[in-house]
Amino acid sequence: MIIDISNTIGRHRFKPEITAESLLDQMNAAGIDRAVINCHPESLDNESVYNAILRYPDRFIGLYTVNPWRDDAAVELEDALKLKGFKGLYMHPLRHGYMLCEREVFYPLLEICHRYNAVVWCYGAAEVFSSPVFFNQLAKDFPRVNIIMGRMGLQYDNASAVVIAEKNPNIYLDTSGGMDFNIHRALKTSGVDKVMLGTGTPECNYYELELIKVRNAAKEFPDGVEKVLWKNAARVFHLEGIIDDH
Repeated sequence: MIIDISNTIGRHRFKPEITAESLLDQMNAAGIDRAVINCHPESLDNESVYNAILRYPDRFIGLYTVNPWRDDAAVELEDALKLKGFKGLYMHPLRHGYMLCEREVFYPLLEICHRYNAVVWCYGAAEVFSSPVFFNQLAKDFPRVNIIMGRMGLQYDNASAVVIAEKNPNIYLDTSGGMDFNIHRALKTSGVDKVMLGTGTPECNYYELELIKVRNAAKEFPDGVEKVLWKNAARVFHLEGIIDDH
């Protein structure tokens, strides 16, 4: 079993469309069983994500993307979680122009995620808008919301990202875009229960390379490979049936 928590599909103004079927072809070739998917934050093409989770409910888990500056953002998100089968929120502060300390902008969205037991995937890299240090306060203000730090600081701020995940029970790390030594540091510092396979396919990287990096980094930790490749994601996304079957 392999679950990848970071994948993009849908339309984009300047890039070729990524269809559910094209992503499935790559998943099948690499042995990926399930993928967490989101649309490009610039396009807000949640319709493509919705159609994918409707057609392939056993392969895709959908994250809903909103621009929190829009007046209808909270209503849209609640409708997606309540009625459309989405399992969480995708946040990209850089693309939508807000800082993770501007709480009044996006905290209403996190309150909805708390209400629906939804997961939050938030871009967290060494940028002034989305620095890993901000995740400390998010974790404290929403202790019952599972928050995934997407890209886990990248190369520039991975050291602080892994410490923040270690200190906060509800902060998890997504390996997409990380170097192998960053993944190893995350496992060693944060623990094997806090790190999940994310590849960023096809925007950030591709399955085969990310699988090699994760397996190499996790193999020295007890149950490390299984936990990073699927067990942690199954727990965080409340996929109890998969855990019971394995």
